[in-house]
Amino acid sequence: MSSQTRIADHAAVSAALADPALTMPRVPDGGPASGIRWLRRSVARFADGAEHDRRRRQATSLLAEVEPAGLRRLAAERTCAALDVIGGGPFDLMARLARVVPIDVLVAALGMPPVPAGVVAAVAKAYQPGTGAEEPADEAVARLVEAFGGVPDEATAARIGLLVQTCDATAGLVGNAALAMLRADGERSVDTIVAETLLHDPPVRMTRRQASSTGTVVEIDLATGGCPFGAGPHQCPGQDHATAIAAGILESVRGYALVNPQVEYERSAALRVPTELRVTR
Repeated sequence: MSSQTRIADHAAVSAALADPALTMPRVPDGGPASGIRWLRRSVARFADGAEHDRRRRQATSLLAEVEPAGLRRLAAERTCAALDVIGGGPFDLMARLARVVPIDVLVAALGMPPVPAGVVAAVAKAYQPGTGAEEPADEAVARLVEAFGGVPDEATAARIGLLVQTCDATAGLVGNAALAMLRADGERSVDTIVAETLLHDPPVRMTRRQASSTGTVVEIDLATGGCPFGAGPHQCPGQDHATAIAAGILESVRGYALVNPQVEYERSAALRVPTELRVTR
């Protein structure tokens, strides 16, 4: 049975994330040929070394096709279109915007076929081992594999992985930044609000590594350590894209007001995501 330790100091966090002796914890074997366990075994997120590097290149090649500025414009356009449908009455910004627009925008920008944001969310709930029921996630992964050509290979996994890793993290960034913007006075720019949110209230709070020599599990506090997008080989390759999407959404909800000033958050040790943000014009 492995022991566990935690680090939070910025220098120690940065060093740990770059340390080749601290590897990704092993993910479970088995499962359907195109289920959640297959996805974990096929993406860069849970791999190390040459396997990680090869898979990461597939993801970064996809992202290289997309200009963050274009994502920002598209996010603003999709948000405005959604607001036109919603009207001026109270609505949940998380359910109607933060959990829908980032997925729709990335899917469109990458030239992928449309996929329901709820299907991606079902995969995200179980993406980290032990965090969610695998059976509904298996079904959702299979739907995404079929949508992206039906071949369960690393190229398909890279596409699904980008959407899954966008899902909760970008929703949390949008929600936390929107909350800061709607609570604040003054005319701070959207870019400043997003940057301050990443510094003071980032959506991704922690990650884990395992010492290859001892099996010790290391909890790495990304929030306290000041590494909201990680660092080292596994640093998020889509940070510019995520901040651009968040900024585009926020630009379109300026002038709205909070209906529920007391906000609750989803139960998660790794993420800080508002469960609901009711706003009105």
